[in-house]
Amino acid sequence: MRLWKAWIVTQKDLSVIRKNRYVFYSLIALPLILGVIMPSVFVLTLNAEANSLTHDQFVAASAPLVNIASSFLILLAAVLPSLIASYSFVGEKIEKSLEPLLATPTTDSELLLGKSLASFLPCLGVIYLAAAVSTAIIDGWSYMRLGTFLIPNFFWILSVLVFTPLACILSVEANVIISSRVTDIRAAQQLGGIVVLPIIGLMLLVVAGAEISPLLAVLVTVILVVADVTLFYLSKETFQREEILTKWK
Repeated sequence: MRLWKAWIVTQKDLSVIRKNRYVFYSLIALPLILGVIMPSVFVLTLNAEANSLTHDQFVAASAPLVNIASSFLILLAAVLPSLIASYSFVGEKIEKSLEPLLATPTTDSELLLGKSLASFLPCLGVIYLAAAVSTAIIDGWSYMRLGTFLIPNFFWILSVLVFTPLACILSVEANVIISSRVTDIRAAQQLGGIVVLPIIGLMLLVVAGAEISPLLAVLVTVILVVADVTLFYLSKETFQREEILTKWK
């Protein structure tokens, strides 16, 4: 595989994302909601309850805030790629630029990698930006009210460094596969949203107070890695360049 060929495809798609207002504003709006507004709401809610709680109760009520904020980052990693990656092939067809792209001397692996990187890099970038902003809000508040920093903790480190990038890769690859098989942008986005469901399940476990033990963390990591690798090879097997060129209308 020639990585420079894949990077050419990535650069081309990144330029399209910058010009697409729907995608560009989505990249801004969702991190703003989950990275700024949600932590602010949690903080204001806890402040409203502060007078009715003892100091120990207040500390105990504040601790789950980090896990909830971290779980929203994982959710964001699943949602954002469905807005970009689902557009990767079917969007090219709508813009009538798919045929020239498929006719270029790039292998299927190079093309799929380039498309995947074009979705993965901006998504992960804005997620980490949201993580930095939410960390500043939560830690600034916790230091003033509790005299300590709530972030980082074990689940936050797992979420930001392990679960979030792996979930983002999973969503990107699944949506790229969907985009290469359907011919309607709305159908691609709707099917891509299905990928979010198992990740929402993980988030709900955290919100419900489930403890993420080291063993469970390793198990979830292994499952995500296996799923990512499997989807990459599945995308290569299911990608039919000739069929797309001849049958897509």
